[in-house]
Amino acid sequence: MAETLVIEWDRDRLIAAVGSTSGSSVQVRTSVAVDRENGLLTAIELGERLKTALSSSEISATEAIVVFPRHQVTFNRVELPNLSDDEIPDMVRMQAATRLTVPVESVGLDFVPLPVTPGAATRDVLLVTLPQTHVDDVHKALAVAGLEVSGIRISSFGIAEAVVNAGLLAKKVDNQAVEAVVSLGADSIEMIFMTGHNVAFSHSGASWSSLDGIEQAVRAEVSRARLAAAEDIGEYSVRRLTVIGSPDVSAKVPDSITKRLNDAEVVRVDPEGTLVNGNLTDGLAASDMLAVVGAIANARTASVDAVDLANPRKAPEKKDYGRLKTILIAGIAALLLAGGWKWRSDKVSALNKDATALADEAADMKDAYKLGKNDLLLDERLTEWMDRDISWLDELKKIQEIMGSTERVFIREFKFSLRKGDYVASFDAEGYAKSSRDVEDLMRVLTDAGYEVAANPIQQNPRDPNYPTELILEVSIPTPAKESAAKQKKA
Repeated sequence: MAETLVIEWDRDRLIAAVGSTSGSSVQVRTSVAVDRENGLLTAIELGERLKTALSSSEISATEAIVVFPRHQVTFNRVELPNLSDDEIPDMVRMQAATRLTVPVESVGLDFVPLPVTPGAATRDVLLVTLPQTHVDDVHKALAVAGLEVSGIRISSFGIAEAVVNAGLLAKKVDNQAVEAVVSLGADSIEMIFMTGHNVAFSHSGASWSSLDGIEQAVRAEVSRARLAAAEDIGEYSVRRLTVIGSPDVSAKVPDSITKRLNDAEVVRVDPEGTLVNGNLTDGLAASDMLAVVGAIANARTASVDAVDLANPRKAPEKKDYGRLKTILIAGIAALLLAGGWKWRSDKVSALNKDATALADEAADMKDAYKLGKNDLLLDERLTEWMDRDISWLDELKKIQEIMGSTERVFIREFKFSLRKGDYVASFDAEGYAKSSRDVEDLMRVLTDAGYEVAANPIQQNPRDPNYPTELILEVSIPTPAKESAAKQKKA
């Protein structure tokens, strides 16, 4: 059977083991511990040490599952509307943004959907977060060791999987009944509340400093876990408490420990032989390997739904059925058309010939219309020009007389045009002047003569030093009636 490499990423050390499931327990072939020098090693240095340790223990692998201990992560129970599983990931991330005290981008997160109560309007998920810096360190260290990260798990789910894999927990329980599991490790005490095969709550605390302090340490952590669970999961009753540890340790935990847990039944389990088999490196006990062997078992048969911070749950990509629908419609239409194509082809050909002839005829008519329209427009303009009864030569002489003979102003272009309404015509004049005052004088003279001069800004012309001012006039010639009315109003 294929083996799995799992590395528990504790603060003080790494525990690496390769093994496979064997019946109700996990067979560990080889294990090794790597000292972290009280967390002072960088990710690169730790990766080098891990690479050396794996090589010396003849552990060869291309990928590994990393397990973080419970005390390094944060658990949150989040209540959501009773959504489908596909809709949950996006909603969880939105809720995380409001629940967490740090930005969502600064943590790695995943969640586990909890069982839905039939008929309930809401459902709960267990949200787990880990600082993103820890996730980054894992990737850096394993890259140095020549390994890919196939998963990042949490010890609580590994311990639960080890217990379930050994057949120690029933899958179906009452809605409010929970199974409590206490793992007595050398460096921590971890307590897990489970509903069936689902982790509903998890708590971890400090371990004991001597055998005489085991009972006191366990009582303290059980009390803390009981109170925290009541706030987290609401009303519950503990059916049984499973204490996992070596016999000399679990014997220090009396049955009275469950006095505040509904006087639940106490079951003591020695993990060696029951949960863990195989070769353990010096200094490691079977109780220290529960999270590791649980991750190995979960990689083969996932009996317990677990989080994976390297591969978090995501909403499935929405399939675009619109394009498929379009293709199907087009295909059906093609089949229908193919059946009548032969019958229609001749008729369509005849209609195309008729349409071509009509199009040619319409084009000829359109060209004739354009020519006629242009002639009509030209005739209208000529008629209007004649109806105005204006002598452009006389008008130009009049303007010249008004302007007088002067070298102060130079006109280079006149352009006359007709105007409708109260105007006979208009003209534009462009040229140059010696100064702005010359332009203003010319505008005043034309205005006094009865013309209407537009008030255009006077621009300078730096190109000609002799005539540095531009002359731009827009002059309207009013009808005699309008000009007479303007003079009377002025008088």
